[in-house]
Amino acid sequence: MGCGGSKSAEDPASAPSSAPKAEKNAESMSTAAATSGTAEGLQSDDPEVLRRALSSAWSRGQHGPEVTAAESRLRASLKLPADWDLKVFCAGRRLEGGLGGRKASTVVAFHPQPPAVVKAMQSVLDGTYRKVYTRDRRGAPIPDRFVVKEVHRVLNDQVWREYEARREGVREACASKKAELPDGSHTVNHLSQSGGLSALPPLDPVVNEHWLFHGTTAEAAKGIAENDFRLDMSGSNAGTLYGKGIYLAENATKSDEYGEGPKGPASTGEEAEMGFEAPRPPPGPPPPLVRESYILVCRSTLGRVNYNDEQRPDPDRLQKSCLSGDYDSVLGDRLKLNRTFREIIVYNDDHVYPEYIVKAMLDRSIAGRFKGPTKEETEVLQSMWQVYSMPNKGKISKSQLLDLLLAIYQPPDNEDEDLDATFKEWERKGNGKIDWDDFLAEVTQRVNDKISCSGPERFADIYRGMLARSRGGKFNGPDVGERAVLRMVWYQYCQNQRNIDKQQLLLLLKAINQPPANEHSDLDETFKEIDTKNDGVIDLDEFMEEITQRVKDGIPA
Repeated sequence: MGCGGSKSAEDPASAPSSAPKAEKNAESMSTAAATSGTAEGLQSDDPEVLRRALSSAWSRGQHGPEVTAAESRLRASLKLPADWDLKVFCAGRRLEGGLGGRKASTVVAFHPQPPAVVKAMQSVLDGTYRKVYTRDRRGAPIPDRFVVKEVHRVLNDQVWREYEARREGVREACASKKAELPDGSHTVNHLSQSGGLSALPPLDPVVNEHWLFHGTTAEAAKGIAENDFRLDMSGSNAGTLYGKGIYLAENATKSDEYGEGPKGPASTGEEAEMGFEAPRPPPGPPPPLVRESYILVCRSTLGRVNYNDEQRPDPDRLQKSCLSGDYDSVLGDRLKLNRTFREIIVYNDDHVYPEYIVKAMLDRSIAGRFKGPTKEETEVLQSMWQVYSMPNKGKISKSQLLDLLLAIYQPPDNEDEDLDATFKEWERKGNGKIDWDDFLAEVTQRVNDKISCSGPERFADIYRGMLARSRGGKFNGPDVGERAVLRMVWYQYCQNQRNIDKQQLLLLLKAINQPPANEHSDLDETFKEIDTKNDGVIDLDEFMEEITQRVKDGIPA
């Protein structure tokens, strides 16, 4: 994402080595002195002139007492943290004026972190991991683990000063009462110092300072790092159940819901969060088995926390309690209510400093499918169950069962006849509804019976079934169950969520035991034949049509 400290057009490394012979005014003289690394620049009281002079001096290998003194004056003038790398900061890019949540001009740099910090961040993500599905994931699969690849520390002097000023205000407010999170919270602060966590900067417990996660995209992470959070963008990537604020999480898996990757339509209102609208399953398993994710690890001053465990919170009341009341932040306990996650919300961007941008790869199970009811998988299933069963107070009807079966890639072969039979088989108590115990027992049995196998493994079985129907004159195309398997196979080989190229087609045909006789000449001919739209790629509809035609032509698997 280009998080390295990019050089501006005014970077001292590209400036001339000697000062101009004549200067029109004092300001241009100071700038020239700074870029040439002269004593005048290093002695300036202007932080920007001083920054440029230091950068120029270091580039020339200049050291000595006057450089050391200039470093101290710059840190003091801009109130920079003692552990910021001053050389990285001075080589950063200057951004003029206020923008977003940032109130004035700033210098921003992205400092690549050493292996010790990368290791610490891996411990942070591992230690706060919970594999729980929520509606905000919008059909995307749950990562099996975050594998940290890069960590950049954000050095933004103006945003830091705004954060520090607000932190001091909270300190005064907390003087009479200890500020802390409610019992049961499990932020990074509660992890042990094993695994290198001591490599991260210290936090201030007096103001209830915590490391919290904020999921986003690569582009948005860079924008937040440069211009701070924007409260006017609150809810643009998720709902605003607790009002317009900055939403933070204890768990990286919660933050990942708002990052990059394939998702269905976002929930936009209270109804979606409460479960009044049954979520539709995704059009197919999201394609990438491993993808990149960007997570901001934020230094967060929570101060006095307003704990909320209401199913239908009043967002205006919560917001007022922090902006003009006795609290500084809100903790929404959806873990207690729905066994999902706790969320922490602040309504002032100065309560949060985006300290680190973490780039991670997400290991995912194949097509996001369940391989058996392990403890973690049972937790995921129960979380999904609660989403679908909420309207009926913990039980589901026939239509909700269909949605849930589709969501876990276990659709009935026939939505009418087979769904009736499935419902009767599962509904053991004779009350017209299926409860959680019934559902878990049946899913466990399905796993034990090896019904849940991967797409390519099931393809041969469903293909033979389609051939048999075709020979009997009863084949009009794949039914809902067969189409689900075909989608599953397709998405495992589709790398961009939309279509496949020639090499991906070859891999796909081999996976379903339909390889061309000659991988060169025949593959070209096969590709042209399937690409009915003549756009150089093959989409899902073209793939479905090809398989349907192969069945009708009686081509064996």
